[in-house]
Amino acid sequence: MLTKYNAQLLSLKRLNGLPFSRKISYAANAIFGEALRVRTFGTLGLRLVEISLTDRCQCRCGHCFASTQQPLPEEDELETLRIKALIDDLSKMGVPEVCFSGGEPLLRHDILEIVSYAHSRGLVARLITNGILLNEQMVANLKHAGLNWCSLSIDSPKSSAHDAFRRYSGCYDKVIEGLKLLVKYKIPCSIITVARKELLNSGELEEIVQIGKRIGVTVVRINFPVPIGRFINQENQTLNFEQREKVRDLLRYGNVVMEAPSEGTKCTAAVTKVNILPNGNVTPCVFVPLSYGNIRENSFSEIWNSMAEYSKQFKVNGTCPMCDSILRERVYSAAEKQQN
Repeated sequence: MLTKYNAQLLSLKRLNGLPFSRKISYAANAIFGEALRVRTFGTLGLRLVEISLTDRCQCRCGHCFASTQQPLPEEDELETLRIKALIDDLSKMGVPEVCFSGGEPLLRHDILEIVSYAHSRGLVARLITNGILLNEQMVANLKHAGLNWCSLSIDSPKSSAHDAFRRYSGCYDKVIEGLKLLVKYKIPCSIITVARKELLNSGELEEIVQIGKRIGVTVVRINFPVPIGRFINQENQTLNFEQREKVRDLLRYGNVVMEAPSEGTKCTAAVTKVNILPNGNVTPCVFVPLSYGNIRENSFSEIWNSMAEYSKQFKVNGTCPMCDSILRERVYSAAEKQQN
């Protein structure tokens, strides 16, 4: 019978095509570094840098974390050469994995060039997309560029509900088609979904997991709701202990992963992962609006070092500050001071 540990092993499929030495290094970092969740350097250090390449997107999702931000104009997004220089820095630091997100990263004209460059520098290259532009030619091109992993979101097992939530007609069909193409081209892939109460109570969250099994995706990642973006000031969207445990029961499928598989799991923001916004600002997480520097002005390693105090200032017992009303206000207050 499959167990929750099978999904962690399945996630290592993203290492396909990498040299054996890189596979061993990544596995040590992913397994032991994530288990320890202690801010350190070297083999067990920073594992993942997520680069939000653009704020542009065809969708207007009901839970979008970026909805409260002023979208960055395309001409102000990080330049291709700047992103390549960042990838060089990450490679030198021994960071094993980079994830390109947005907005919608496939709207970047240079996305294939960026993925290819990350691959050439020995990094695991991941991509998060809404699936709208993921046709067969794009999947073939991403395969050729060396993409190691691709994630698509499903917000409901019903096409009409998914499209309504995304505010884009036909989005659901594009996602299903894209996932099938990724499986066909042997690119490890995942479904990402948010455990909204309506999905949990109706049993539709479990249906999404079953969709993943039918299509043959590598894993299904379930995220807990965070009261930010379009969920801001909606504490009723967060789950209580019993509801979180009900979500965790889906780990029994063996293809389900989540950032907090058990109560008390420590937040990894600014510990094993970090986020870079389209304008170059470096934040602990996509959910946390605190910048510790800009890669147009400082090296990434300098900014990473300056972020060491984040956990002490804003995380109590390693918990996500954006999921706690008091800590969240502390973060917003500090962010407002930065802007002023």
